[in-house]
Amino acid sequence: MAAGLEPELTATHSGDKRDISMFELLTPLVRHWKLIFGTAGACAVVAAILLLLQRPIYTAETSFTPETPNTSGLASSLVGLTGLAGQLGLGDAVSGGASPEFFARLLHSREVLRTTLQTEFPDPGSPGTRRLLLDLLEIDGKNLEERLQLGTLRLAQATETQIDQATGIVTLSVEMYSPELAAAIANRMLELLNEFNLERRQSQSHEQRRFTGDRLREAEQELREAERAQLRFLQNNRQYLGSPLLEFQAEQLQRAVQLKQEVFLTLTKAHEEARIAEVRDTPVLTVVDPAVPPAKRSRPRRALGVTLAFAAGTVLGIALVYLGVFRRRVRHDRSPDYVEFQAALNEVRGRSAGSRS
Repeated sequence: MAAGLEPELTATHSGDKRDISMFELLTPLVRHWKLIFGTAGACAVVAAILLLLQRPIYTAETSFTPETPNTSGLASSLVGLTGLAGQLGLGDAVSGGASPEFFARLLHSREVLRTTLQTEFPDPGSPGTRRLLLDLLEIDGKNLEERLQLGTLRLAQATETQIDQATGIVTLSVEMYSPELAAAIANRMLELLNEFNLERRQSQSHEQRRFTGDRLREAEQELREAERAQLRFLQNNRQYLGSPLLEFQAEQLQRAVQLKQEVFLTLTKAHEEARIAEVRDTPVLTVVDPAVPPAKRSRPRRALGVTLAFAAGTVLGIALVYLGVFRRRVRHDRSPDYVEFQAALNEVRGRSAGSRS
């Protein structure tokens, strides 16, 4: 009898060791194609419903490039006066002004965001009326300060800046549920950025004018003292030519007067340029493309979402098919692991039934 069982065991053992062909892998998929496509279709339908329920988001973009303040004349006037230039704080002006990274970070500053939130914009849901952006975004809070803090986080998440390193152009993107509101917010933030930098430049020019004015008065006094010293020497030494010592003193006094004159002229020019820069109101930003209401939404991308959901459903359906095949094969083979699992499961069921009774 053992000899009769040996061929069957051997056959079974050899059958387990043989390679599985591609047709055997594809057969369950062909047999259960309805389950696979049904799962994929169900996932796609659910995704389509969820995407349809989502609020459409529109992205408005505006781009600008910062202009270098016109301080080249002032900087060139201060060449050779290193100490004076340092006290004037002209290092940034000489090096070309603020970088595009500075303006990009400034757009996400708390001051710009909070001012934008407290600006009135046309209400997309009520034509002809204007409301604070804080109200349009429906930011709730116990008080105004808490609403502003929450609104600042919300607006910062809805805005993004990108910098083109090759051209120095900064692009501001704003995402909102209304295309008109998104464009209005982007243009307003750019307007606030320009106002901030204009005030900053005028404030710097005011400090420069004040300093150069004080220094100019000192330089004028020093020049007058040098000229008086030269005049006294000439009055006391009418015939100094021919005397090496007197000629040396005369040249020394002349060089002192010339140096004081150069400092005086340089400060005079710097003071006039600072006065002009203090009242200059030209924009420091050049708008490349103003924000316009976008014609198409940026999110949600419904076609892409449904396609991805269908693909995920297909993978899920294939996994369910192979899981079912695996369970049937385990039951058929009655492997020791499966028998042990069934015994443990029956024991748990028995305990549960006993506790209920």
